[in-house]
Amino acid sequence: MTRSPLRICLEEIAKYDGEGPEPLARLVQVVRPTAAEWRERRVPRFDALVTLLENDPVLCAGMSAYVRRLTKGMTFHRTLTDAGLPSGAFWPELRRRIGFKLLPPQPEEHTSDHLLVNVFYKERDADWVSGLNEGRCVRLLYLLGLAGDDENERYTVKELLFAVQVLGLRLAGKAFDADVLRMLPEMERFDNPFYALADAVDDQIDTLREAPDQRSKDSTHHVRTMSLLTECRSAISVAFGNAARLGMTMSINQQLMRMERMLDRLEVVLDILAIDPGREAVSKRVQLFKALVGFSAGSTRVVGFLNASTHVVAREITQHTGRTGEHYITSTSSEYHHMLRTALGGGALVALACVIKAWMGTLEGSLFGHAMLYSLNYAWVFIGIYLLHLTLATKQPAMTAATIAATLDEGRGQPGEERYNALARLIARVWRSQFIAFVGNVFMAFPVAVALAYGWNALFGPELFAHKSAKLIHELHPVRSLAIPHAAIAGIFLFISGLIAGSVSNWSVHGRIPQRLREHPVLKVWLGPEKRERLARFFERNAGGIISNFWFGVFMGSVGMVGTFFGLPLDIRHITFAAGNLGLGMVGAHWSVDIWTILWSVLGIGLIGFVNFAVSFGLSLSLALRSRGIALIELAPIVSAVRVHFRKEPASFFFPPLGRGSGAVAEGEGLPQ
Repeated sequence: MTRSPLRICLEEIAKYDGEGPEPLARLVQVVRPTAAEWRERRVPRFDALVTLLENDPVLCAGMSAYVRRLTKGMTFHRTLTDAGLPSGAFWPELRRRIGFKLLPPQPEEHTSDHLLVNVFYKERDADWVSGLNEGRCVRLLYLLGLAGDDENERYTVKELLFAVQVLGLRLAGKAFDADVLRMLPEMERFDNPFYALADAVDDQIDTLREAPDQRSKDSTHHVRTMSLLTECRSAISVAFGNAARLGMTMSINQQLMRMERMLDRLEVVLDILAIDPGREAVSKRVQLFKALVGFSAGSTRVVGFLNASTHVVAREITQHTGRTGEHYITSTSSEYHHMLRTALGGGALVALACVIKAWMGTLEGSLFGHAMLYSLNYAWVFIGIYLLHLTLATKQPAMTAATIAATLDEGRGQPGEERYNALARLIARVWRSQFIAFVGNVFMAFPVAVALAYGWNALFGPELFAHKSAKLIHELHPVRSLAIPHAAIAGIFLFISGLIAGSVSNWSVHGRIPQRLREHPVLKVWLGPEKRERLARFFERNAGGIISNFWFGVFMGSVGMVGTFFGLPLDIRHITFAAGNLGLGMVGAHWSVDIWTILWSVLGIGLIGFVNFAVSFGLSLSLALRSRGIALIELAPIVSAVRVHFRKEPASFFFPPLGRGSGAVAEGEGLPQ
């Protein structure tokens, strides 16, 4: 008769006289459900294991002896206090988790950490173990003789009390960290809830040590401690809420997140320690086991850690970006025409930058030297457009995406249809704002570039553009060149520059940079109070824009050098620069270009602009939605509402409402104030 894999494992365990975790690891490998089984929330081989032990006393005795040898004197408090908790620094913790995935850790032997990482080493083990039937788990403990053992129970309580004490002390210490107190100015006193929690934990520990049987959930000490846990969570929520006013750094976010996880951990341990009225005491051992597996398996989770760590900071960055985005969304006819005028000015500056870049390409120099020159050329035009309050069309998506996400977040309480219709109107405004910005940039960049090229030819001769003409026009072809992938690269850089703008603004708020400029002792010697105030206001309003535009220029100007260094065909294509380059190429070719080349070039410019917008907007919107805890599935009804709105009012996606009457007011709905 063929023996089942379960029986084979149990027979090996019955013959095994050592204390290593390898036999248990093989047993768990057999019991572990497949993906299909777990989708149905079934762990069939665990039930089979319990049944087999019930029906075979020899195997049951062997399993019991092995488990007792394996767990005798094993400490588990460090799993409760450390495993799975993020450290205080983001990058070291991320490196540690990735390192653990590639090369699992090996903690000290005879600890629960060592047992768990060698037996329950898959991240999904925490999921199926937590779903095991409690009654069957209790039955397994009785079969193995691990229920009703007073000595083992006293040792378990001792370990749990130590874990409670460690977590309470750590929380109290972190609560009085200067950065944490900075986020909680309302509680910078000794009566804050974390201080009270530490006292309550000490009182509860002293009580349980003197009277171990007083572990009821109804006890005064337990009720008070759980109440203070709730107050501490509220305090952390207040700290996160203050991020909009005080700014939020990744370091402080990590500290607050660690404190939040420690509160969760403390609550779990206290719940295991407390006896529920009407619940079998041995069930607490099952709860402890599931918690230990969950904490250990969570120590290697990377995606979950990234989501939790970046959530609040991403929200603050996108929030600062979103405030800028409101200025890029037109409502009325006057705003629409103002956007057109500023876009025309932006296109003129870009045309000048196209000519300068073409000239820089003729200069002798190293690869790095050309990258630096190109970067400075891009940077000055982007910063110039920003400071002159002109418009560069593709800078809008990263800003407007945050505004759309904020609108979606704030409309959660509204009926679905009304909410999505308001968003459809907002998206129509965003699209037409982007459309007119594209029109202004392109329709000015091309003729200005042509005029500047003729001026250059008159002053210095036609050689510059004649030599570059074929290349400039070829690079716009959407099929024969890499214009579309290069446009996507530019879209990624646009997205990153938006993040930099929000990050700098967030850093300025948190670091109180404007206030420090106003009160700088050296500046007080040289500048009067009015000039210092103007300097502080200028920094507050423009630091994010200037720095992000500078780095956007660096990204755009240096990507070609990076591509050459690695032997990759990397470059960028931006719609406004593409329009300017078409003008330079046409002048260089003396306009002797066939109609199909012109049509392909025009199509290429349009596709470059679309890809610039789609990549930048898509990345920005996904980040903005995630930062507000909004699932991407929310996009489906939004797309449907936009489609309906387009069928009803297609003109609203390209032109503003007539006048400043009710139509303009209605379209302003949904924009966060």
